[in-house]
Amino acid sequence: MFWSKNEAVPPRPAFSEAAPLPQLTSQYMSQAYPDYLQLVQAQVFFRHGERSPVAARLTDGQPWAFCHRGNYLHAEFMKAINQFVPLHEDLPVPNPGRIGGSNAKYTRKTATLKSGVEYEPAKWNVRLGSEGPPPPRAPAAWSPATCEMGQLTDIGLDSLYRTGAYLRALYADKLRLVPRDAPAARHALYVRTTDYSRVIQSTHALLAGLFPTRDASWPAFNSEFLQKFAIHTRLHQDETMHGNFGCYNFIRQFLDISMPDARKDKWIDDVYRQTVQLASIGDSVRQVTDRPMFGSNFHFVYDELIALAAHGLPLPSDVTRAHLDSLGRVAHHQWMHPVHPLAGQRLGFGRLLNDVVQTMVQAAELQADASVPRMGAQTAGNLLLAPGGVRAPTADEAPAVPRLALYGCHDVTIGPLALAMGHMDPDWLPYASMLTFELFRDHATPPPQPAQRDLPRPPTVAAPLDTAGRYVRVRLNDKVLELPTCQAHGKHHTRMGPSLCTLDAFLEH
Repeated sequence: MFWSKNEAVPPRPAFSEAAPLPQLTSQYMSQAYPDYLQLVQAQVFFRHGERSPVAARLTDGQPWAFCHRGNYLHAEFMKAINQFVPLHEDLPVPNPGRIGGSNAKYTRKTATLKSGVEYEPAKWNVRLGSEGPPPPRAPAAWSPATCEMGQLTDIGLDSLYRTGAYLRALYADKLRLVPRDAPAARHALYVRTTDYSRVIQSTHALLAGLFPTRDASWPAFNSEFLQKFAIHTRLHQDETMHGNFGCYNFIRQFLDISMPDARKDKWIDDVYRQTVQLASIGDSVRQVTDRPMFGSNFHFVYDELIALAAHGLPLPSDVTRAHLDSLGRVAHHQWMHPVHPLAGQRLGFGRLLNDVVQTMVQAAELQADASVPRMGAQTAGNLLLAPGGVRAPTADEAPAVPRLALYGCHDVTIGPLALAMGHMDPDWLPYASMLTFELFRDHATPPPQPAQRDLPRPPTVAAPLDTAGRYVRVRLNDKVLELPTCQAHGKHHTRMGPSLCTLDAFLEH
């Protein structure tokens, strides 16, 4: 199979498991973005696209040959940052010095989460463009389209391209939040991604859709692309989009999740019993889930099955869609349960939410005729994916306060953030999900009478902040989230209702 960069992105397939996007009809735009609201800033967290499962425990031998284009682009990127490893060479050994601390169980668990950016993008042993034999562990199965476990597939690339095209239609074409041309938009953008290859590649695909080439072909993921867009990442220990697993009081809630403990909830016990009785996968499920695991006993099962569905592959004959969804709900419950309490939200994702607030407040303070300042402490730990290598940005490269901030992340990033915003849906988030924070200014509508503040502002927000006429909306995919704090009279827009919080109420939340 030969792949050409000039191939157009295909329409969304019928079997797609990607998140739904709003239809930008004239009616929708007039209702969601009326003339009296001026959009000041949007911060978008997006999950990576469809991928192969992180492990093949139930369907061993299932070929995953959906990565022809992805492998090519990945090789380009690895060469651009000077980390390309030829096919016949061994991967570098991760630095054992990363493992440290006094609690052996804790450090052993956290050390297995991910290595730093120096190694993770080189994790795949499918590296094209070099001489040498295929990887020795799978010589017969290897082909230019072979996916590694957990790798973004070409279907996932297409989904994120379509997401980027949606953002272009909304924020560039219709709302004029950012310019339509990439060079002109550079200083209005802030782009950050975790150091996972599937997220870095999803970020490339989204930017390709947001700023398409003239012939709508795939742009190379090379040094020229990295010069055009400042893409930031962080080492694992500095990353706030994974949850604060450096905090033992947080991570201990995810360690050694045992099936006997999980089955104390009757509904989980019912799902377990129904699953292990399936002729096709029951024995494998029992072997996978009966071991103590990190986060969830059920997630590996759901992850492998939903990956099949997302690539148009049949589920095992006795697995219904309803059963698959129930597995996703159990996995969601196990992963998200520690974040339900306010203490869990603060311990796990307080730093990340503070970054969102800081970036929003900086935009709220901007005056129309003032120069745009640099971002502040929320960029601490940033590294640039730059031509020639991953490096710290210079002072001149510090990003300005953005009009559009893009954060490439994961389901276990967006899920807890959405939960903190009051989203209680029990289903696992789809691929390519987006959580968006929009900041508006309204000069035409009289602001509501200030309501009594029930909670203080975050201590990192400066006291003299003018919040009058400034509002915040939070959206998860095609659904607006109505924050509990914004329900009371005086804490939301008088015409838009509780879907549009006053900035003061949002900061209180």
